Amino acid sequence: MKSKKAFGKNLKQLRGKAGMTQPELASASGVATSIVNDVENGIRSAGSKTLNRIAMGLQLPDNERFLFLLAGLTLSKRDFLIPDFSSYPPELLNFLPYALNRAGIKASAIKRIDLPDHKRKNLEITLKSKEKVALEIRLTKRI
Repeated sequence: MKSKKAFGKNLKQLRGKAGMTQPELASASGVATSIVNDVENGIRSAGSKTLNRIAMGLQLPDNERFLFLLAGLTLSKRDFLIPDFSSYPPELLNFLPYALNRAGIKASAIKRIDLPDHKRKNLEITLKSKEKVALEIRLTKRI
């Protein structure tokens, strides 16, 4: 996403797809209706914790929620961490925005993210250009 307006438009589409009004989303998310309204209209960006609550209120699957948060992080001046993916190693989630940025991959270029699971060790990223990128991060303990 390039701007707060583009991110807000995406949020509005997700909310519409969920069949929710702004007050219903705010209630399901535990955030103020004014925050949902302001983010949708590109008036302000929200922090990662607020965006995570909104994504949870929308009941986005993990891969969509992750992509939503990644896009929101590009607008944040203070947040760099992706919260509340407790089943995934925090090192992976917190390193990913940095690694993608260093590789020249912007959140706006990502079409889909498939997070690692019991079948797949790699994180797979499908770009809008239809290219695929696979990342494997190995965590080792040093004694």
